[in-house]
Amino acid sequence: MTFSQWLSHSADADFESFVRTRRDLLQPESPTMAALAAAASSRIGVSRGIEALDAQTLEVFISLAKAARTKPEIEITGNPHLDPTLTEAALPRLRDLGLAWPADEDAGAGGSGRSGGTAAAGVWKIQSEAITLLPTSAAESSRAYPWQIDSTSIDSSTATIGQPLIHNSEQAAVAEVISSLRGLVDELAASPISRLTSGGISKRDVSRLARTLELNLEQTITLLQAAKSLHLIGVLDDALDPQWTAADDADSVLAGDRAELWAALVGAWLRELLDVTQLAAGASENERLTVLTTPKKSLFKGYGLSVPAMPLLRFAVLSVLHDIGLGSARSAGWIHAEVLRRHPLLPAHEFAMTEAVLHTCVTFGLATTPLQQPDHFGPSRFGLRLAAGLDRAMAEHAKQDPSNLPLGVSVEALTVPGDVIAAVTEGLGAEVDTVLIQSDLTAVATGPIEPRVHHILRKYAVVEARGQGTVYRIDAETIEDTMQAGLTPEEALAELAEISAEELPSTLEFLVQNTASKLRRVRVAGARAVLIVDDPVDLDVILSDQAMMPAGLERLAPTVAISQLGPERTMHLLEAGDHHALLHSAAGPVRKRRVITESEPEVSVRRRPRVSDGHLGEYMRILRSAPAAAAAQTSTDEPLGHMDRLREAAEAKQRVLIRIADSQGKERTIEMLPATLNAGRVRGVVTTTGAEASLSVARIVSVTPSP
Repeated sequence: MTFSQWLSHSADADFESFVRTRRDLLQPESPTMAALAAAASSRIGVSRGIEALDAQTLEVFISLAKAARTKPEIEITGNPHLDPTLTEAALPRLRDLGLAWPADEDAGAGGSGRSGGTAAAGVWKIQSEAITLLPTSAAESSRAYPWQIDSTSIDSSTATIGQPLIHNSEQAAVAEVISSLRGLVDELAASPISRLTSGGISKRDVSRLARTLELNLEQTITLLQAAKSLHLIGVLDDALDPQWTAADDADSVLAGDRAELWAALVGAWLRELLDVTQLAAGASENERLTVLTTPKKSLFKGYGLSVPAMPLLRFAVLSVLHDIGLGSARSAGWIHAEVLRRHPLLPAHEFAMTEAVLHTCVTFGLATTPLQQPDHFGPSRFGLRLAAGLDRAMAEHAKQDPSNLPLGVSVEALTVPGDVIAAVTEGLGAEVDTVLIQSDLTAVATGPIEPRVHHILRKYAVVEARGQGTVYRIDAETIEDTMQAGLTPEEALAELAEISAEELPSTLEFLVQNTASKLRRVRVAGARAVLIVDDPVDLDVILSDQAMMPAGLERLAPTVAISQLGPERTMHLLEAGDHHALLHSAAGPVRKRRVITESEPEVSVRRRPRVSDGHLGEYMRILRSAPAAAAAQTSTDEPLGHMDRLREAAEAKQRVLIRIADSQGKERTIEMLPATLNAGRVRGVVTTTGAEASLSVARIVSVTPSP
């Protein structure tokens, strides 16, 4: 019994279960049983069904596929290669997905061909495309499957996490990751990083950035990729030296609502296609990788899923954490094994990848770890809400667009729900608008700091420690860099006094005045560029410095010289020669170079119309009302009929006449003795020439028995 025949004669309950499970196959423009069977039997239809299997069902299906290599009809009862208990549990799921069906003649009357009230009985058939999609060869069968993990090596213990620890850790994590993101963008604004010819930044620059932000390498890469996705960083529009730096509107975005910023950060991470462990290592299975570049090849080998590997892995990890429950924690090894049990064909099947996702969940406040058990992970309140919200979003998205079924995961639906954002808003404390500036030239913010205050401090200080609070170190070099733009000591001290919780210490006032006194000795004014000094001796030293030769300095007066270069380049030469200087006027025009943020190219996806929930019942009625005689055609124009007839001819060793169209649309007829049919091609012997041939099923117009 072919699949199309089983669909026509199956029990109403079995047919409805199949249609509701494989709504991705339904075509409103062609409500026929033949079209439905053709879609289910196509290579993509079979592939979509296989990716929705769990590990236990998949292993049963692989055993069925191995048996089908030698004989299409598979005897379930007494088969030594099939476990009766596992097979009985797996067959209904395989039937609902259209991957296997009972081939007994009494399948329709007997309720899917079950004898004795059990599914693990009788004769079953599977879709032939599954044989080439699954590891069924002898070489593949000799190796362990990626999803098979020795249960004795897994720590199955459960740990308990107290509610106060969960609340404190999730709130601290959210505040710290927002601070780290702001710090990263701020650091790139202060010290842009040269772009490589490949388009990204070097691992050395990423490591330096990680040390500055006091983050590990993987955390820094995660934030860099998210900042790029959110258009917070971009490339400076400079043909001579393109550099990665902060976007022009980054300050306004980072100064917005912190919960919204956190939600955007988490959403960008959920949808990120790249794996942080591969970026940290600098290579995937197929090519070398650089941070902030787009790879040219697929990151993973193995089974190709309809959903990118990393978004699916992150979604699966959040689902497992949700099922663990609030207040409990399981080991990373157990979580990894559970992810592979649910999605055994996941290409991102390395333990290190799952572990990196778990650590990122902790960084974002979505998961927590028990005290003294850092290898165990449990969900936070935010993580539970996010996982539940994503499940609802996936279900709603499937109603609007069933094309992502039966797996039921869509990258478009990976966004943070509003109730999670509201919960994060309640958990975040208020931002501080003043800092304590101490006599040792440190400024301490006792909580999350307002972006405005942070930007003022970064003009005069460097970040020394981050967390829920921030410690800044004020030094002469940073003050000098700021005052070189023409800021007076009085303006600098007034700006610091505005954000100081107490009176400024005398040590700070002395440092600012002393730095300003050095800068007043030499000034740079815009013309081509004009150097004005207070002491002629200072100009003598500058003119005698070989490092200043490119400027082409010409002395006009004892304290005045002109340069052949502009003010910016002249300042660079003075700094290189260790000559302290400042710009003559802060109000002068400054050329601002544009920052180009990179975004993914817009892709227009044409979606076929789908059958809505309201019309599903009517659609099934139309399918079931088709005359049964239609299945008994001697020739057919749909691919399923071709495959059925070719498969039957190969089994019976009968010749057939195949009418096939070439690339120009011209048709010709070939008499063939089919041998095998898989991977969308039929192989056999052409009877007129005796030569072997391989024909694409997609080009076959009709198949009829040879007279």
